[in-house]
Amino acid sequence: MLGVLILALLIDLLGEPPIFIHPVVWTGKISERLIKPFKGRAYGVFIWTASVLPVLLLFTVLLSLNVPYLVKIIIAVYSLKISFSISMLYRLVKNSVGENGKENAQQLVRRDLKKEDQGHVISAAIESLFESTVDGITSPIFWFILLGIPGALLQRLANTMDSMVGYKTPELEKEGWFSAKVDTVINYVPARLTFLFMILAGYLLNMNVRKCVKNVRKTTIESINARYPISCSAGLLDVKLEKRGFYSENDDANLPDEGKLKDALMLFRVTLFIFMTFALAVDYCLYGLSLLGYPYGILELI
Repeated sequence: MLGVLILALLIDLLGEPPIFIHPVVWTGKISERLIKPFKGRAYGVFIWTASVLPVLLLFTVLLSLNVPYLVKIIIAVYSLKISFSISMLYRLVKNSVGENGKENAQQLVRRDLKKEDQGHVISAAIESLFESTVDGITSPIFWFILLGIPGALLQRLANTMDSMVGYKTPELEKEGWFSAKVDTVINYVPARLTFLFMILAGYLLNMNVRKCVKNVRKTTIESINARYPISCSAGLLDVKLEKRGFYSENDDANLPDEGKLKDALMLFRVTLFIFMTFALAVDYCLYGLSLLGYPYGILELI
């Protein structure tokens, strides 16, 4: 599995796979057909189960097929790669200024950015950068290390369901309750681990670590997971991050400009470098234990 992780990280540099063979897209399309406004919590459990489990089971079966070793490696690497996306996230955030800046940033957030000023557009990009660091990178890799590829896929598909139906509106509040709770539970530990890695990265970059910790303690962000990376980044970068009508972090600072966006991308790179070093080291240790007969995830592919 160590080799699978390294190959998946390298392939990420090439971009995203076609959407017709992407399980996240499949889960999204299934749930889209099943969503019916003003249904109850029981129906929400049904939607989650019907949208996630068939796709997860299909890929788990593919991973367990008795096929040539090379084919198994290809299936494993592809299955892990689709659980995270680093290069696409980085590219969209980097291009959230200048020409087509709003269009790129809009792909990262739900709120309408058409009438926002540049400071709020860059704020949205930075908020999404660090929230997605958890949801789309550190969390799936965390679960991969613990539970193998099915764990990474489960996290990714659960996060997809949260984005489809888990937000609070009168139409979907009860129906999306289960999807939101599952996503919260799955990302609970990775969000806090990422926070610690961000603090270490901020310290190495001589950023405002004290303000990061202070912001997290007094944050007004409702999400118990998103508050950690967003509030921490506001403090480390010493910028105001604001989602109008919802929260405003680090109010005594200014909204970010293009220079602060570059600092945010540097913080992102260093945080991921530390996390990936940690993840590969842990994975290597687990692999060594597997040679001694200890379990190594659900599927011992490498």
